[in-house]
Amino acid sequence: MKRQDVIFSNKHPKEMYLLALTEMCQRFAYWGIGNLLVLYLIKSLSYSTPRATHLFGAYTGVAFILPILGGYIADKWNYRSPILLGSLLTACGCFLMATLSEALILPALGLIALGGGLFTPAIYSLLGSIYAKKPHIREGGFSIYYSVVTIGVFIAMIVLGYLQTINWRLVFIVSGCVQLFGMVPYFSTIASLKRLDIPSHYFIKKKDDPNHFPLKKHEWDRITVILIMTFISIVFWMAYNQMGSSMTLFALKYVDRHVGGFLVPTPWFTSFETFFLILFAFPLAHLYLFLRRIKSSASPPMKTALSLFFMGLCFLVMQRAAAHIPHGAGEALESPFYIIFAFALMALAELFLAPIGLSLVTNLSPHRYRGLLTGVWFACIGIGFYLGGFFAGFIATINLSSFFDIFVITSFIPAFFLVLFSKKLDNMRHINYL
Repeated sequence: MKRQDVIFSNKHPKEMYLLALTEMCQRFAYWGIGNLLVLYLIKSLSYSTPRATHLFGAYTGVAFILPILGGYIADKWNYRSPILLGSLLTACGCFLMATLSEALILPALGLIALGGGLFTPAIYSLLGSIYAKKPHIREGGFSIYYSVVTIGVFIAMIVLGYLQTINWRLVFIVSGCVQLFGMVPYFSTIASLKRLDIPSHYFIKKKDDPNHFPLKKHEWDRITVILIMTFISIVFWMAYNQMGSSMTLFALKYVDRHVGGFLVPTPWFTSFETFFLILFAFPLAHLYLFLRRIKSSASPPMKTALSLFFMGLCFLVMQRAAAHIPHGAGEALESPFYIIFAFALMALAELFLAPIGLSLVTNLSPHRYRGLLTGVWFACIGIGFYLGGFFAGFIATINLSSFFDIFVITSFIPAFFLVLFSKKLDNMRHINYL
């Protein structure tokens, strides 16, 4: 192979960037409305805090369960059409919110959640297909993709966060328009996607389905690996959920937020995690490729163990930050560098787990269950978020350093067992079949 061919063979497919732009717009709409929902309900509709947070919890919980249904539909239908349908449903939900009618809030949120449920497993299944013949850059590609789509959340918080100070109707209209714009890059890549070997089922009868045959042993082993890694991820997302709950409260009450005469807004600290996520993604993608070339690349189970290790370190830093704060203290002036460093470690943890886990699921899943198993992955995120919210409530009742110890322990213990059994899990992946 010529040197020029080698160089270009390591380039990521343009379809990956087009799909990333598509999901970036979807995340702008979904997380833009999600992260501002409680604020809207309380400020605009005078909801009580418990009522507003309960509705937010129900919305996000349902939104993360629906990808199981969306994955099933994608497996039975095809992986291209649900992306378009999901985008349209999400946009319709945004425009319903723009009516500012309290009676239409639940139908609007239901449409946004259903749109995300259809959209998410289908687009990640397509992404996995794009890298089917590029295994050497697969994990790096998923890491780059993951960071690019995260930019949508970052931009949404800046743009929509400003617009809500002017007019709430603008917030929802802009969200819907951005979601519709996301269909433009997707249409641009549909022609390219047609050349991929992605059969369309269109709900044919089981007896006529050419893929209807018993799973082989190596396929069952792979599904077992997927389920083990997916359920372990619940522990990660439980800790990750603290970013928007206990760690935000810590920044509000116990961090010195003064820079000269300026008081740094609390949400700006949370944005550091997204900043580090974007900052680390491309170097990690190149590192994965380099390690693969020298045959020293860590397997997905080991990367997940690393993820949990970094998450444990994140909360060890938080534990040290809280060590000198008396129990029940209303305020303190701890250095902001503690929480900034903790968010840097959390971003590393996320990059070692989230894109790698999605790469694993879409790579090992039998084709006819790829969308469904991707949906299970996202459902476990919802379970982790629910548990994280449950544990976050303890920050008001126990010593702060002991509270953060919970997540140090729940991260380090599964990391240890993953290292212990990583070789067994690697063998069950049957990578010789890929």
